[in-house]
Amino acid sequence: MYLNSAEYKELKSMVAYICSITQEMAQNSFDAYTNKDIKKAQYIRERDKELDSYSLKMDELSGKIIALYWPRGSDMRYILSTIKTSSDFERIGDHCKKIGKQIVKLQNSSFIFEMSSIKDLFENVIMAVTSACDAYYRLDVEKAEDIIKNDTKIDILKSAAIKDIIQFMSSCKSETGEAAVPDLKTGINLINVARRLERMADHATNIAEAVCYIVKGTHELKDSLNEECASN
Repeated sequence: MYLNSAEYKELKSMVAYICSITQEMAQNSFDAYTNKDIKKAQYIRERDKELDSYSLKMDELSGKIIALYWPRGSDMRYILSTIKTSSDFERIGDHCKKIGKQIVKLQNSSFIFEMSSIKDLFENVIMAVTSACDAYYRLDVEKAEDIIKNDTKIDILKSAAIKDIIQFMSSCKSETGEAAVPDLKTGINLINVARRLERMADHATNIAEAVCYIVKGTHELKDSLNEECASN
């Protein structure tokens, strides 16, 4: 890459900033959930607007670099991957914003914050997103491969969380013995949170796969890495 070009330096700066915003939004969504912090849940929405803006700017600058310099090899892979992953960063932000909305709806439901399966899922997803951002900025292949391998664990945690939520919904009855409507709504909102967390992890995996592609020139897929681990 033309390391001394103003465009490249600006792009690296944008990548650093968009990674920082994404990490902050993910952590804020977890903090809002664990601390019932409604103000923090609402603040995520403002950060999402900035993330969307930087995602568009990163796409435009990447296209400009291609037009000006016609990079090759790993340089071209970096630029193309930056264009592709900008949508992954944006989508992670969107899911954080929507989780924030769900948390506002759930603020009066005390039981949900004691559900360990949701917290376990949350913690693993935030770790995946944070690591993916760091791996992308540093082009850390080893960390990227760990994220890809861990995606299966997150799928399992999501299934366990949804199972617990459904069990919670089925156990909640009104005085007449019928399902309590507020508890059903709580369960549905929780299921939406769990699904959005899984999608955040999927986008983190996409970012990790992009790191492997940039550095190695090959696509490291989750299934192939898991088979490699099983054979060792």
